[in-house]
Amino acid sequence: MSRKLGVNLRISTQMASKSTKRYTPAMEEAPSHGLAPGLKAACIARQKKLRQTMSQHQVDALLVSAEKDIFYLTSFVGHDSLAVVLGSDDDGAGCVIISDRRYDEYLTPWRDSGISEVVMGVRHRLHESVREICQATRIKRLGAQAEHITVANYKKAAATLAGVQLIETTGLLGGLRQRKDDFEIAAIERAIVIQREALTAALGQLTIGMSELEFSAILEYEMKMRGAFGASFTPIIGAGSNSSIVHHLSSGATIEPGVLLVDWGATVDGYNGDMTRTFGVGTMPKKIRDIYAVVHEAQRAAIEAIAPGKICAEIDAVARRVITKAGYGEYFGHGLGHGLGLDVHETPYFNDLETAVALEPGMVMTVEPGIYLPGIGGVRIEDDVLITETRSRVLGDCPKDLGSAVLEPAMSGARLGTH
Repeated sequence: MSRKLGVNLRISTQMASKSTKRYTPAMEEAPSHGLAPGLKAACIARQKKLRQTMSQHQVDALLVSAEKDIFYLTSFVGHDSLAVVLGSDDDGAGCVIISDRRYDEYLTPWRDSGISEVVMGVRHRLHESVREICQATRIKRLGAQAEHITVANYKKAAATLAGVQLIETTGLLGGLRQRKDDFEIAAIERAIVIQREALTAALGQLTIGMSELEFSAILEYEMKMRGAFGASFTPIIGAGSNSSIVHHLSSGATIEPGVLLVDWGATVDGYNGDMTRTFGVGTMPKKIRDIYAVVHEAQRAAIEAIAPGKICAEIDAVARRVITKAGYGEYFGHGLGHGLGLDVHETPYFNDLETAVALEPGMVMTVEPGIYLPGIGGVRIEDDVLITETRSRVLGDCPKDLGSAVLEPAMSGARLGTH
């Protein structure tokens, strides 16, 4: 890549440290930070797909400022870093990571692999490096991610990039990220395996009188002990009537006999799982048992209806009809699900607004119907579903039948899927 961009790309490195020479280790000394076999090909393929989309927007290059979009294209994540994807890679100069010296050593494998050129700039002045790249490659029209870049940074970039026209773009990478490749699907599946095993371990430590926050901490610990980078989001632990609050903030409320809702996920290699199970601790109250059966049937019907070409709003309607017919339509106040990947909530969505969005192979969607009765409790059952070439496949095998949802004896611990 340096053959095309030349010495101009090294200016920022000199600015970052005029007196310190960067030590470049030999290949056998270099750490292999996160570059799995075959990852280069996956990243290059993603960059190529982006270029095809860029050409439709008539931009010479795209300035990528969203952290997770940079990761998607390069497998690198660094705070305050940027990437520039050029409209052509005829000479191997397809993508440039722009970061600062905090990530200099870490980025050695990226330099060596050829996934991307790497430029060391000055933190908070990286747009100066962008300007040098634009000058070196004669970029005149530079796309900017309007849905991510702040107004302040947009104005700063426009002032720094004199002579370059900034073009606002939206959804270029969001659209590509909807369809997952094999690397992404495998990472999501690993996350789901870990979170399922972690839940089983955490339930084995559950006791009456434990707080929601205590159980949340145990669950996060068990996920990390099994190799997760962390939780996809702060687990939602809703005990008793707190389970009727869709996105309850776990608190010091204690877990007592009755209903317990657990919404949790693990992050593995940047990708997230997202599942929900509802339990009866010691016993399942009759009203909760009744709505559990309705929610379970609504989810089953929706998953059965999922297939390539189906409209997202139609899948939402399938589950909603089941719940409405049972008399609980007004208590299902959110969409049926959402896309899942690097972000926990990605496009597309299962809701009544997505009337023109069709499912495609490679999409991973959550399916999470629920019924929430204020002051009594709620039930939500959530699984992650891969759209295949012909139908769909539920990722993971976490039990959800009513028998497995009752945890006992609660005083001495609980186990998932044993009753």
